[in-house]
Amino acid sequence: MIRKLLHRFAIGAAVVAAPVPLAAQGALPDGRTVINRFIEAIGGRDAIMKQGGRHAQGTFEVPAQGLSGELEIYAQPPNRVRVRIAIAGIGEILQGFDGTTGWAINPMMGPMVLDSLELQQMKQQADYYANLYPDSIITSLETVADTTFADVPCYQVKVVTAWGEEYYEFFDKDSGLQVGTMRTVASPMGSVESTTILSDWKVLDGLKTPFKTVQRMMGMEQSLTITTADSMTVPDSIFALPPAIQALIKK
Repeated sequence: MIRKLLHRFAIGAAVVAAPVPLAAQGALPDGRTVINRFIEAIGGRDAIMKQGGRHAQGTFEVPAQGLSGELEIYAQPPNRVRVRIAIAGIGEILQGFDGTTGWAINPMMGPMVLDSLELQQMKQQADYYANLYPDSIITSLETVADTTFADVPCYQVKVVTAWGEEYYEFFDKDSGLQVGTMRTVASPMGSVESTTILSDWKVLDGLKTPFKTVQRMMGMEQSLTITTADSMTVPDSIFALPPAIQALIKK
C-alpha cells in the first residue's frame, strides 16, 4: 500500500528517457502472469490481505533545489490514509483520503478537495489491496515489451483502469518485484508525466515493501525514504477531515 501511495507526493522530477528494448525479444508472458509473479514475490495474497494499520516515518528530498524535510504516513485498511511532508522554509504539505473524500492542503495553493482523475488515483493508491490488481480497479493487463528500465531487465506491462486511464509498470524479470512506473499524474497544475523508481525492498509484517521511491517529473527529481514503519491500529481521529477541507465541502 505504501508502494502505491508514495507515487502521489511529488513536487518535481525529471522525465527520463523511454525504456530501451532488449536486442532479443522472446515470447512475452501474459500480463496477469507477470502480476501474479509480483504478488508472490512480495509475499503472496494472504500476506496482502493480513496487513493492518501502519505508521511510517521518513525523509523527503529535492536535491536540485536543496529542499529536504520529514515524511509521515498513517494508513488503515481498507482505504484510509493521511500523509504529512514538512519542508523547512516552506511548511507542511498534507494529503489524505478518509474512505470517501480525497483532499490536499498545500502552503502554496491552499486547501483542495480532490475530484475527477486526481480523486480516482488517490482512491487507488490508498487501497490496501491494490497490489492484487483486482478487477474492480484494473480492467486490462498487457505485457507490451521485454525492456530495460532503470538499468534493470524488465517486463513492461500496460495497465488499464476501470475509469479508462492507461499507464505502464515495470517488473524485474529476475526477482518479479516492481521496478517502477510511467504514468500521467493528475495535479492542480494539470496532467504531468511522471516516472517513478522503486527500490530498497524490505519485509514488513510478512510483506515486501519498497522503502525508497524516486519520482521524476518536469525536469526535477525528488526522493522519499521510509526510515521506520510500525504496525498499529490508527485512531479514526487521524483521518478526520481538517477544518479547512470541511469548510470547502460545506460550500
